[in-house]
Amino acid sequence: MALEIERRFLVRKNISHLCRDGVPIVQGYLPRDGQTTVRVRLAGEQATLTMKSAKTGACREELEFPLLPDLARKILEHSCEGRVIRKTRYRHEQDGLCWEIDVFEGENAGLVIAEVELSDPQQVIPLPDWIGAEVTSLPAYGNSALSRQPIRRWTTAA
Repeated sequence: MALEIERRFLVRKNISHLCRDGVPIVQGYLPRDGQTTVRVRLAGEQATLTMKSAKTGACREELEFPLLPDLARKILEHSCEGRVIRKTRYRHEQDGLCWEIDVFEGENAGLVIAEVELSDPQQVIPLPDWIGAEVTSLPAYGNSALSRQPIRRWTTAA
């Protein structure tokens, strides 16, 4: 298994000027029984099946396999039981890092998350001025959680 080391942040400013040539993504999650998350992703015409372990800090193990796009569409339609999110992903290079900026749609519209993959969990990264609160360790902001409990369904305490 490959080790994924990733930090995630809310975006606190309008960064539409950075968002060019995005890739539409539809990803769904298979029902789970345990700690492993199984995701089917269709990014443009590239399709993958990904298995991810539970997170430990910013790290988790990940296995990814290519799928035929038609098979991915069938799995998304028939096996993900409504646990699907839609977003557009943009890539932005800054300070030697590749930031992936996800602009969510549907019931998660308005949510913009930037993530950066690292080579070491202790790697120090310069944060751009458009970066807001870190959500790496907040499970509710994970894509799998957002597929089950989108932000439009979140309630605030009065």
